[in-house]
Amino acid sequence: MPWQEFEIKDFSEGLIDKVDDDLLPENAAADVQNFIGTKIGSLKKRAGQKRLNNTELGGFIQGLYAYYYSNQRRLVAVANGTAYYWDGSDFVELKTGLHPTAMAQFTTTANYMVCFNGINPPWKWDGIEVSELANAPSKGRFALFHKGKLFTVDADTPSILRWSNSFQPETWEEVNYWEVKAGDGDEITCLRKHLDTLVIFKKHSLHVLSGTNLDDFRMEELDEKTGCVGPNAAVIDSAKLYFVSENGLYVWNGMQVKNLSQERIPHLWERINKPYLHKAAVATWNGLIWFALPEGSSTYNNLVIVYNPEGGRFWIFRGINASCFEVFNDGVRRKLLAGDSVAGFVNEQDTETDDFGEPIEAYWEGKSLAVGIADRKNLFSWAVLQDMPGANGVELEVSIDYGEFNSLLPGDEDDLVRRFDFYTEYEGRYLKPKLCHNLLGGCEVRGLKIYFRPFVGVL
Repeated sequence: MPWQEFEIKDFSEGLIDKVDDDLLPENAAADVQNFIGTKIGSLKKRAGQKRLNNTELGGFIQGLYAYYYSNQRRLVAVANGTAYYWDGSDFVELKTGLHPTAMAQFTTTANYMVCFNGINPPWKWDGIEVSELANAPSKGRFALFHKGKLFTVDADTPSILRWSNSFQPETWEEVNYWEVKAGDGDEITCLRKHLDTLVIFKKHSLHVLSGTNLDDFRMEELDEKTGCVGPNAAVIDSAKLYFVSENGLYVWNGMQVKNLSQERIPHLWERINKPYLHKAAVATWNGLIWFALPEGSSTYNNLVIVYNPEGGRFWIFRGINASCFEVFNDGVRRKLLAGDSVAGFVNEQDTETDDFGEPIEAYWEGKSLAVGIADRKNLFSWAVLQDMPGANGVELEVSIDYGEFNSLLPGDEDDLVRRFDFYTEYEGRYLKPKLCHNLLGGCEVRGLKIYFRPFVGVL
């Protein structure tokens, strides 16, 4: 019989681990690392990382903030109890004596930047002088400027929301407070602005504050079971609020709360180290949502789950240790920066084709494909991989009938098409492909063809 072909030309569905392998769509990944689907359906290796600072600050990065004032653009970082600002070539010491591990929270008021960490007295910086933020709660944990008021939560009264007078961040009256869901024994974990409202997360509930002042403030509980795990674990994107809860990755569209991870990646979620989930960090970048989480036995964020709202697809990035994120415009371009969760480096993301000069290890594992005629084995002979020009180097492995993966032999190739030969003519009903790239440089795969012919024997 003549040779037949089976083709995969769309890799866009992302990781799905909720269903058995044989129930997956043909364009889904049973497992994936450091690959991401493109708009045209190809499979592309994620971009790399490079360090902003070459000299380590010490400890890990406790916070990042983009402070814009007058015509100045300053990136502020906290590491090992010291605050710094980036002068374009190096970090310059700004303030010492801060707690060496407490995460720093920032916001910009009408006149200056302020910083809270829940332990040290809050402080401010106007671009010239650093000084204490007078009269503010001494152990404020959060910092958010909304409707002209500076909002925070004192660590000693963690269920009470407090705020300053309008456009007076150093005037705090005793009446300016609201106890959120009094008596539930739960603490406030995160504050975010959403459109015209203030979103208040507790660990197990979600609330919204509307209005402009104490006279017309109105508090509404939107979800009594779902909250946010930590101060960096939520981000706004296109009027939707994405956040990390104890039970998964969620989105709130202003009306409903939805568990995204339960729909596609519940098994991956099971591998998250829940006791350290409060360290989670979330960012939005180029239409994608980045969730930094601790995987396995890790006590710091060592995994990034990338969510594409267009189609609801998930991709997995490893090799990125992010304690926090910040998007910074240095006047030339916007950059996604991650504070290192292990060392005192600020790392630019989505740049270059390597991680600090080292190769990015990437793989994509498809489903076990039922190829050919039902109840008949096939003879598998060769495969053809379509690369992007100048981006060769992808290896192809296959598993036949749920067996071990074996590498195929690279054969003839040009700049667009590469042939792989089986060591022998494998016999089998099911074939699972695996694409790997562990070299320096990027790669992009646009299609895969498997050549086979039915075997005479019957299973």
